[in-house]
Amino acid sequence: MVLQVFLRVLAFHFTPWLPVLAMIRQLDTIRQEFYMLITPLRCQIVLLAALILPGVASPLGDRVIETVSISADEAYEDIRPDILHFKGHFIMQSRDWHLEAVRATVYGQPDKPDKVYLEGAPARFQINRDQSTGLNTVEATAPVVEYQRSTDTLKLTGGAMLKLDDEVIRSTVIEYNISTGRYRAEGADGVMIEVPPPDS
Repeated sequence: MVLQVFLRVLAFHFTPWLPVLAMIRQLDTIRQEFYMLITPLRCQIVLLAALILPGVASPLGDRVIETVSISADEAYEDIRPDILHFKGHFIMQSRDWHLEAVRATVYGQPDKPDKVYLEGAPARFQINRDQSTGLNTVEATAPVVEYQRSTDTLKLTGGAMLKLDDEVIRSTVIEYNISTGRYRAEGADGVMIEVPPPDS
């Protein structure tokens, strides 16, 4: 008897709220589906990016204005803010740099990301430098390439290769500071450096 009375009181107080609770649950589902929406068609994004180019071009910095284009087969937003995921034929490029990957994650604003994480076979990160610096092209390839804007560094993991004009460095892990032009390579199989003979 007491249990029946308790259940009636409970139903009396909570029944008017059931439609409201259902609406909240439905809105939450819609919000999650919106954030995880995958674009089935090839994604094309053209952005106005701010790049640091103080003589030594920093690929994803914030001074000179130029156009940045991003393309991929699919793109979707993460539930967490300011994170974009791309799948299939990812390309991100401007006048001074070119990124390619099978999968990519861009953290922060796409026109000035805090971090870019690339995966491929291999993923590629190429920088075309100002000739006045004495270094024309930097090309980095690895199964995993990670760029950090705060330190202006690339980290290559796996079968990593770093090409500085004609000099080629190969190792399991290579870290390269774009601002200073210095690298560090290490791995279980050691490091191989190829330097062409000087022009005669």
